[in-house]
Formats: sequence, C-alpha cells, structure tokens
Amino acid sequence: MFENINNLSFLILVLLVVIIFLISFKFSRKTINEFTSSSLWNKMLTVDFLKVFLKNIFFVLALFFIVIALARPKWGLKQVEAKSLSSDIVIAIDVSRSMLAQDLKPDRLTRAKIVFKDLTEKLKGQRIGLIAFAGQAYWQCPLTSDIKAFEMFLSLLDTESVPFYGTNISAPIDLACESLKKVPSNAKALVIITDGESFDGDLKSSLNLAKESQTKIFCVGIGTEKGEPIPTYENGQFKEYLKDEKGKTVVTKLDSSTLEQIALATGGRYYNMNQDQSLNNLIARLNKLDKIEGTANIFNNLEDRYYYFLIVSLIFLLLYLFMPTTKRQRIGRIEDWKFGRKK
Repeated sequence: MFENINNLSFLILVLLVVIIFLISFKFSRKTINEFTSSSLWNKMLTVDFLKVFLKNIFFVLALFFIVIALARPKWGLKQVEAKSLSSDIVIAIDVSRSMLAQDLKPDRLTRAKIVFKDLTEKLKGQRIGLIAFAGQAYWQCPLTSDIKAFEMFLSLLDTESVPFYGTNISAPIDLACESLKKVPSNAKALVIITDGESFDGDLKSSLNLAKESQTKIFCVGIGTEKGEPIPTYENGQFKEYLKDEKGKTVVTKLDSSTLEQIALATGGRYYNMNQDQSLNNLIARLNKLDKIEGTANIFNNLEDRYYYFLIVSLIFLLLYLFMPTTKRQRIGRIEDWKFGRKK
C-alpha cells in the first residue's frame, strides 16, 4: 500500500517526459536520414545514438522510481510498542427522562452532549471513559485515549441507553470507583453531569466508597432551579408532559445542593452548566491531574519501504550522469599515426 497515494499523480509528468523524448528522438533520426545517408552520418559523428537512447531511458526510470518513493510504499508488518502517560477520567451522564426537559435548549441531554464534546477536545493526555446512568449505570465507552471514539459513543446517548427508569446517582459512583480503585488518587477523577435529582440508591454508602478509593467527584449541574415539565414522545412526536400517579404534571428542577455535597465530600468541586467560565475551570482542573504510565500497547504497523526505490532511482541517476554518449574510437597501428609516413 501507499501512504501518500496522491503523489502517484506525478507519474503523468513522467509519462509526458517519455512522450517528449520519443518524439524528439524520432524527429532527430528522421532529420538525419533526410540530410544524408546513415552510413556517411555514422562516419562523420562521434555520438552513439544507442547510448543517447539508453541514457535518456535511465533518466526516465530515475524519475519513475523517485515518484514511487514519494508515494511512501509500505509492506510487511512491524510491531511497535507504545507507552503513554495519562490521567483517567470517567464522565457519567444522566440519561433519565428528566434530561428531556427544555429549560436548556434544545433539551438538557442534547445540551450536555454538545458542551462536553467541545470540552473533551481540550483535555490533554487523558484517558476518558463514558458511563450512562438512570435507574442503573452502564459503561458506554471504556477508558480510552481515542477522543474520536469517545465522541462517537457520546453522540449515541439518549434516554433509551439505560433500560431502567429513575435517577440513581449512586450507580455511576459505584461503577467508576470500582474501575479506578487501582489508579493513584491524584491521577483520576469522576465527572457527573446531572440535574441532581436522585431518588434511588444509597448515596451515603457510595460516597464512602469514593472516599476509600480516593476518587474525587466533580459534579456539573444542568437545568434551572425554577424547573421545567418533562415532555414525553410517541413515534418521535410530542405527546404530553409527564404526570405523576395523581395526574399532576411533573416538574424537574436543578438540585445544586445535593451535587455540592457530593463534590465537597470527595474533595471535588461543583460546577454549573449555565456558566461557561465554570466549565473552563473544570477542564483546567482536570488537565492538572497527575499523569501515570499506562499499559503498553502493541501496534502492528506496515513498514516503510520507500528507501528501496530511492536507491534504485539513485543508481539510474548515476548511470544517466556518467554514461558516455560518444563512440568508441579504434586505435590502429602506431605507424599509421607517424608524421610523414610513406604509403
């Protein structure tokens, strides 16, 4: 395969050189034949047309192999071991039905996905994992340094990503702490994006687990304190606002107090999605985490082979430069060269 396959387009120039050379050579031969007989011309000139022809062929071949080298041909697998320094950051996003509230446009969940897609691109040297949670929590993307892969999984999140309704903030804390327990405290963090309304799970027990594993939790509140009803949809169309068992419209509000308690209890900090500068401070804080050496990854890479073609092109170029184009002179007897020799 070729790494820079577009460079093969230069072969058109090589073909153009060949065409010009052939036309020029044919025209020269034709002109000579019209001027005099070939036998007389051969006696008059010291130029060897066969050598001239070969010399130009060497030049064309040199150009050809240079173009192939520029295209960076590769073949044969070569194993490469890569080690990297990184922090481990788990981002947990609430995908419960309350995230469909539209107090942040177009809705809370969509706004969170847009904002955190931009923010994660500002993270430097981190592995990022993604957890979706509602009534339970599930990994959507394992810890990875591939930001594009993370963004792909982030874009796929919706309120159907978790099959259990409700809001259980304890679930992502337990799941993340279990995965990060072997990572040093200053090289890991859990970021939770939610409206803060938690109705399920044992939050106190989960916070104790976070303290024991020395996992700092950074909470990002999304929504407004005034609140907003929760829309429900059928076949992609708005149906009605969610109602409780008594038939009253459910209004979901941002619970900043709970999120602040979670963050402070674990040495983290609370941020508000409505404040852009607040989220920039979060990214700055995450970028200051310590970096540790991750597991070595073995990659099978195709090995560069362009230098073979450069060597061949150099050989043809040297032949072109140093190949003589004159005929070989025959040396007769020395007496034939003596001045005034009698016949």
